[in-house]
Amino acid sequence: MLVQQNIYFFILSLTAIVAAIVAFAAWQRRSICTASNPFILMMLAIAGYATVAAMEAVVVMLPEKIFWSKLEYVGSGSVITFFLTFALHFTNKNRWLTPRNTALLWAIPTFNVALVATNEFHSLVWSGFLPDPNGSNVVIYQHGIGFIWVMVCVYVYTIAGIIILLKKALLPSVLYRQQSWIVLAGAGLPLLGASLYMLKITPPGLNITPMSFMFTGLTCFVNLFRFRMFDLLPVARDTLIEKMSDGVLVLDHKNRIVDINPAAKHLIGAKKVHIGQFAEQILPQLPEIVKLYQKDESVKTQIFIDAVTPRHVEILVSNLHNNRRKLTGYLITLRDITQQYQADLELRRANKYLQKQVIKIEKLQAQLREQAIRDGLTGLFNRRYFDETLPQELLRATRDCYSVAVMIMDIDYFKHINDTFGHQAGDRVLQRFGELLRQHSDSHGIVYRYGGEEFVLVFPDMTIERAFDHAEAIRLSFQAMRVQFVDQEISATVSAGLGVFPYHGETTHDLLAVVDQALYAAKLDGRNCIKYAQSSQFVRSVKF
Repeated sequence: MLVQQNIYFFILSLTAIVAAIVAFAAWQRRSICTASNPFILMMLAIAGYATVAAMEAVVVMLPEKIFWSKLEYVGSGSVITFFLTFALHFTNKNRWLTPRNTALLWAIPTFNVALVATNEFHSLVWSGFLPDPNGSNVVIYQHGIGFIWVMVCVYVYTIAGIIILLKKALLPSVLYRQQSWIVLAGAGLPLLGASLYMLKITPPGLNITPMSFMFTGLTCFVNLFRFRMFDLLPVARDTLIEKMSDGVLVLDHKNRIVDINPAAKHLIGAKKVHIGQFAEQILPQLPEIVKLYQKDESVKTQIFIDAVTPRHVEILVSNLHNNRRKLTGYLITLRDITQQYQADLELRRANKYLQKQVIKIEKLQAQLREQAIRDGLTGLFNRRYFDETLPQELLRATRDCYSVAVMIMDIDYFKHINDTFGHQAGDRVLQRFGELLRQHSDSHGIVYRYGGEEFVLVFPDMTIERAFDHAEAIRLSFQAMRVQFVDQEISATVSAGLGVFPYHGETTHDLLAVVDQALYAAKLDGRNCIKYAQSSQFVRSVKF
């Protein structure tokens, strides 16, 4: 094989070496990111493409040049296919690469290789070959319509990959922007070289496309080691932000949108959101919310968004600062709390209902309590309450060293009133007597209906003399009272027995026994009088 070394051979050889080094460096990072595998294959394809092009540049005989040129189309077809595959992986669109779609991607480059390989039979790719007028071993290829088809395929694959990367380059993430723009620069140079070759701007017969891939390798080398293209952290971070259910919105200090993820768009109900757009254009409440917070504060609040689907959204606003602690913008996190809000609302409603029920139950309990301790006819405390409270009152009197006066009052000849005027008239007399006792005892003691026509009065911290005067006032008032019933007037008198704790009894039983004996003495002494115990004898105080 006759060879003639030239500058193109060394440039292409260097391109192959650079591509191989970059492929090896990416291979060492292959476990970090799924995009690294198609990238490694792309760089190996570039190395192979440059190696074959170097061989085509160094050989002299035409048949050998044609052989190596045909192999160049294997390399170029592999490069563009792996580039498009890499672009899909790098931008997280690799779910499109199903087995069927992958086979379709490779079908066109494979057809093009077959077209070049059979050029002797149809001359669609190369219609002829001319020697270099400058006398070098460069061959000028005369291209046919098949070559134009092949180049169209190269442009379509490359431009498709560039468009995919361009969308990533326009994302707000600084790291992704840097990585994507460097990859775009590396992909754009070979495309530029191919364009110059097709437009015949390069020297006759010189295809600089494979040589331009050296710059692709260098840019990728920088991307790997300077911007850590396949680091898991930035890829995972952006994937997380894009996929997370919580909305993320970044504003600059003028409330312009710097970054927004799909969840935020969905929560806000905005279909079209542009970077640089003012926040109030998508959510009028945001500027006012941001103004509420002082510097260095992070505060949560809740808003209602009346979008197509109304939502309650929890908003967390955090201030962003540069290294000099200067406010540069705001990080706003949005979380859909509609279900939580509705659940809380239902819980509040249930609590409110339960509170009403508790109050209602408490009122009913109070009513039942009152009914349990009150006499239904007179409204006075009943005997059950008397039996419950008198022992407690005597215990307090013992503890605090004071006396308790107890009086039992009985309406005289009450059976005669019932027999003469009827039981309704008797009930009316009981009611009026109860009212009289309540009037005379509100500020002094407690009044009970003991049973039938008997009533008990308890006077804490009262001497026998004061209790007697009080009972006498009640007796005189009732004697003067006329009870109206229908068209009749009913009058009655009352007798009473009086004793004082602890002088006339130190227990409830003993005290009541003494008082009851005093009442009995009053009845025997003609009624309408008050008797109280003195030592072990009863003394009549007043009698009419």
